[in-house]
Amino acid sequence: MEYKTEFCDVLILGGGVAGLSCAAAVKEACPGLSVLVAEKNFAGYSGKANRGGGVLQYFDPDRIDPWDFVKFHAEKIGAYLGDQELMAEYVSMNKGMMDRLTSWGANLPKREDGSYQVFPTGPMTAMIATDLDITLNIRKTAEKLGVRFIDKTALIDLLYDDQGVIGAAVFSILDGTPSVIRAKRVVLATGSQNYRIGSMWGSGRGDGIAAAYRAGAELRNVEFGNFAQLARVRSHNEVVFGENAMYNAKDEHITKNFFRERETDIQSTAIREWFTQIRDGNGPVRVDYGPPPPPPPKKDGAPPPPKKPRYGDRFRMLNHQAAAAVDQDMEVAPLFIGEQSPIKVDHLMRTTLPGLSAIGDCSYCGSGVAGAVPAPPGRNRGSGILNAVFAALKCAEGIAGEDLSAPLRDFDPDQAETAFARTAAPLERKTGVTAKQVIGLVQQAMAPVEQSVWMREDRMNYALTFVEQAEKLVPEMSASDAHGVLECLEAEAMVLSAALHYRASLLRKESRGWFLREDYPETDNKNWHKWIVAKNVNGEMQFSTEEIPNERFPAPES
Repeated sequence: MEYKTEFCDVLILGGGVAGLSCAAAVKEACPGLSVLVAEKNFAGYSGKANRGGGVLQYFDPDRIDPWDFVKFHAEKIGAYLGDQELMAEYVSMNKGMMDRLTSWGANLPKREDGSYQVFPTGPMTAMIATDLDITLNIRKTAEKLGVRFIDKTALIDLLYDDQGVIGAAVFSILDGTPSVIRAKRVVLATGSQNYRIGSMWGSGRGDGIAAAYRAGAELRNVEFGNFAQLARVRSHNEVVFGENAMYNAKDEHITKNFFRERETDIQSTAIREWFTQIRDGNGPVRVDYGPPPPPPPKKDGAPPPPKKPRYGDRFRMLNHQAAAAVDQDMEVAPLFIGEQSPIKVDHLMRTTLPGLSAIGDCSYCGSGVAGAVPAPPGRNRGSGILNAVFAALKCAEGIAGEDLSAPLRDFDPDQAETAFARTAAPLERKTGVTAKQVIGLVQQAMAPVEQSVWMREDRMNYALTFVEQAEKLVPEMSASDAHGVLECLEAEAMVLSAALHYRASLLRKESRGWFLREDYPETDNKNWHKWIVAKNVNGEMQFSTEEIPNERFPAPES
């Protein structure tokens, strides 16, 4: 098959906030390197940062010691399953990341004294709002620095030799033209797996995760890809912090059944409570912040006394959707989002395959920084964008420290032919199943929260029957054009992600952090204070465990 060939020093696959930040940072550190960004949509418009996630987590450098937050995160959120050193570095770099984004054109609001305008969101954190054109502005900066872009170009597979990754096979989704991009360092910035259920998160389709797995890269924490959020039943709009004011059909305040203290973000116990109420016939469940209290009467023209804060007031203010329509129908149900992000990386975002890095939403959990939590947001509002920038900067630091002066290595043409055959096969099938049929089976496995969030062995095995049906149909998918081929590749990645989730979840026989098992309700530090690692070995999905270094990341006594 004839194909085009591109050459570069650094190939970045994905043009969201992580990929663009990495491109800009690499060019700033090493202006002589050739950097190419390939994006299947349009770099600057892709990813999730410009679809409603325009908030950045902020730590006051004069008030927060990074290790104080690490301790808080380990105890309250990550359940001692995180890379505590990496988390401390993320916190310590916070102010510098804000300044870097500002230098790249991001509009972060400031006060008259020049400090960032922040608002508190948790015991130790605050947030800064940012305009949703943040990615477009970073792209403009990257272009000025000399970064090249190829848009409407999708990843098929990574190319590699016995020394590591040396490029990628890609194709145009406009006309199907195949290309090989040869590079000295490849960076995956392709996003998480979100199963196309929640529309705002629909861009996370796991194609980079699947490509890394097929090439033999290790994945870590695949079982922590089951994030769900409460959403309004009628509009499907997310109800941020709605778990604090949940009521059943008996008008009972059911939040108290699982709420112990103010949480940084929704916990899986809220999803469990919703399911329990529906199962027991107490539905529907609604969010009710209550009407605002009437103003107190004035006495002899004196100013009214200060109003006593009412439960739910702060949540009404934080929830822009509820604040705009507090008296409308607020029946809620869990909206499964996913956020599987498991490519295993070190502190410089290097995968277990030489020559391959992974940043942002495709390696958030794989880095270990989030602990026992699907990520982003990792139960830290505003951490999604900031983690992407953090990973990009660490990746750029690693690339700047490499010697990339050696010539490009040759690749095996058979690898490229095999990759291109994967895109040709759906077009050659005159009959077959559609990608949407395969995707529908996976969604039947993942969307019911009693299978994917509030887990039990029999329910997970039932979910796996849908995944196994989808696995059998993958070789039968057909397409009529390049867009259809892309959908087939994304469906295949979705099947893989679901299989990884359930097979790893069946192995972890405990409950920890976001991860809840009805049949193993207790945290087992003796046997399960460890990571689960998945790897493709000669086409077989193999799992192992990786001990967490307790001398570096201490855990409570078993």
